[in-house]
Parts: sequence; structure tokens; C-alpha cells
Amino acid sequence: MQNIGAANADDAFYRYKMPKLQAKIEGRGNGIKTNVVNNVEIAKALERPPEYVLKYYGCELGAQTNFDKGSGTSIVNGAHDTRKLSELLEAFIKRYVCCYSCNNPETQIKIKKENIYLKCKACGFVSDVDPRHKLNTFILKNPPENKLKKEEHKLKKAEEERVKDAEALGEKEKKEKKKKDKEKKEKKDKKKKREEGKEGEAAGDGASEDEDDGSEDDDDGVVWMTDTSAEAARRRAQEQLTSATAAMVTVGNTEAEEEAARRKAEREAKRAAEEEARRKAAEEARLKEEAEAEAARAAAEQEAASTSDPVLRLRNMLGDGATVVRELRAMTGIDGGVAGKMRILYEAVLLSSDARMDTALKAHKNIFLQFAQDAQSQLAQLIAFEYVLAAVAPERVKEAPFVLKALYELDVLDDDVILAWAQKSDAGKILSVPVAGGKAVRKAVAQVVEWLQAQDEEEDEEEDDEED
Repeated sequence: MQNIGAANADDAFYRYKMPKLQAKIEGRGNGIKTNVVNNVEIAKALERPPEYVLKYYGCELGAQTNFDKGSGTSIVNGAHDTRKLSELLEAFIKRYVCCYSCNNPETQIKIKKENIYLKCKACGFVSDVDPRHKLNTFILKNPPENKLKKEEHKLKKAEEERVKDAEALGEKEKKEKKKKDKEKKEKKDKKKKREEGKEGEAAGDGASEDEDDGSEDDDDGVVWMTDTSAEAARRRAQEQLTSATAAMVTVGNTEAEEEAARRKAEREAKRAAEEEARRKAAEEARLKEEAEAEAARAAAEQEAASTSDPVLRLRNMLGDGATVVRELRAMTGIDGGVAGKMRILYEAVLLSSDARMDTALKAHKNIFLQFAQDAQSQLAQLIAFEYVLAAVAPERVKEAPFVLKALYELDVLDDDVILAWAQKSDAGKILSVPVAGGKAVRKAVAQVVEWLQAQDEEEDEEEDDEED
């Protein structure tokens, strides 16, 4: 990961970061193209659509671009190295991402009357984007989705639902209160009627006290007016009220019990639903946290691998030949000594893309010339060349004669060193070149070796003729 914006490159505590650009050259001839491998991840870190970044490359390089939304594949026609694309990406960030006032990358693209603005979320400054760039036309035709409006719409909808639920709850409470008031009034009326009945019964008892002196109690000796059992309540209701009123008292008690049970069930169901929602939210948060941790771990492993592998590290530097030379000369403890260093160089360059090896070799010839000052260094390069085609990429051994001829024509290797290497079949022992693979390489370059021998013999004959 690296800081967003060249002005913040040296700030170790800068919190806005993005992945380092990775580009891969694919195809050959007229169909050669550059695949920006992590364009989607970079665009996500910049909070810009990946089509904008890719289209900017095309506008600046004068090349066609192709973006697949399904797979995220980002293609720029032609061969373009990582260094050039990184420079263009920095220009895109400066023009369409960073605030023109505080240089903060936390901005949002706004479009108003065919003009493009950058609204800074940090300082609030609104930056005017230069309307002359070709990318502006593409942005106007393909405006970014306004995520803020979507969030506001969601919040507004949630607020409306909350108000609606509150109103429904208020109506329900009003109905319940009205029902309670009605029940309370009915109970009050029933109590009043019972009291009136008791007064009438007391008056009747006083008039016939002498006649009924020994009959205060029923046959079973129970005093019904003081008994609080269910049966006594039923008997008193029948004695004091009409049949319709007695039925109302019994039904009212049953309905109250059913209502209480219903409310209790609703509360329990609501509590269970809330607990289930909390459990699901906690589970989703846990899964999200695990996924983020796994992604961070994979990214860390990938970054560590690219840093620890000298071949990958050197391949990432190929845009700057001087840096590659310094890096190779600074390497220590490499198995095989000079041949081991050349093995790293040849593997980094020849296998940097799917293009022909001699094409990659010619593109970086100045690096190889820096390590061809004497016969020993040239022999180390030949051993490295043999190792790559015998042990690392044996399926591409057919390209061996083209690579060897290119090394000779570019003055990286002298003919006498090549002939000496061809006669020494065990030269690759220092790098543990597989015997079968080494034989396959030497067989593939046999015609080039014979051609060099013929040239050498002709030169010797010409020298002899001149001496005579």
C-alpha cells in the first residue's frame, strides 16, 4: 500500500492509502495490450469509478480502453510500463481526486450545468475542474452514482416508517384506553347495582327477623355474603342481579383474562424477534470482520512475497534501469555468486510478460550490457540463460536460439565466450541446471553455435590469407 498523492508520499502516518499499481503486458504484435491488474482496487481506494481511471489512461496515451464490469478486467491497447501508468495515475489523482485547497483526497464529484466540481468533505472547499480535458466529456455522459442521496433516501424512508409505526401504536393505545374506560365504567355500574341490592335485602331481613331467627345460614353452614369463592360469587350474582347482568360479569372477567394473555404473548413475541435480530446482526458483523481480516492477511502475504522474492522485486524496478543495476550490485549472499545474480536478472526480464523473450531482452539491453565487461561475467549470463530455459520455463525452450542470437547481436556476449560455453556441457553445475534441461537448451541453440563457428573459421582463413 502507498499514500494517495505524491505530496504525501513521505508521510508515514498518512491515513489515505491505495494499492500500488500493477500492470501486465499481454499478447504480441498488433494485439499487444496492457492489463491494469488492480485497477478496480485502486479506484475503490480513490472513491472513483474504475472506468474514469482507465479512460484517463486512454485519453493521455491516445489508446483505446476496455473495461469489463463483470470481471473488473481493465485493458489499455498497446504496451505501457508500470512507471508510465503510475505517473498518469498520479496526474489523475491531482486533477480529479485531491482537493485543490487542502490536498485532501476525500472529495466528491459534483456536476452542475455541464461543469465538474470537487467538493471536499474535509475543508468544504469546492474545486473547479479544468473543462478542457477529454475525460470531462466521458464523466458528463457517465455521471457517478450519488451515494449520499441514496443514503438520505433510505434515512427518509426509515423515518417515515418510524412515524407510521408510532401513529399506529398511538391509535392502538387510544383504543385500549377507551376499552379500559368502558370496562371501568361497567364495573362501577355493577358495583352500584350490587350495593342497591344489598340495601334492599337488609330491609327485608329486618322485617322478618323474628320469623327467620334460626335460618341465617344455608343447609351447609356457609355465609354467602362473606364467602369469596367462585361459587359464592356466582350465587350472589344470580341473587342480586338479573340473568343478563350476571352473564355480563362472567364474560367480562373471561375477556379481561384473554386480553392479558394476548398482550403477554405479543410482548414475548416482540422480545424474541428483537433478540433474533440482535443475534443476526452480531453474526453478520462477525462474518464481516473475519472476511476483512482474511483479506488483510492475504494482502499482507502478497506484499511480503513481492518484497522477499528478489525476482519480483527486481521485475517491479524494470522501468528504471539504473535502479536495477544498483540493486543487483548491492545483493549479497546469493547462491552461485555472479551467476546467481544473473539468474535473478534473466528470470525477471525474460519472464516479465507473455511476449517473446528476445523482445523483452532488447527492451532492457542496457542493463545486460552493464554486466558484460569481461569473459567471466558473460559466461555467468550464459549459465543464467541456460538455467531459465532448462529449469524455470522449459516449455519455452524453442525461443532459446532467438535469445542467444539477440545477446550476440546486441554485443552482450562475444562469439568466443558462446563457443566456449557450448563446448563445456557441465557449465550449469554452479546453478544446479537439470542435465536433461541443459541438453535441450544446447540442442535448441545448436544452429546458432554452428553459425558462429563458421563465421569464426572464415575470419581465421581471411587472416591467414592476409599473412600470406
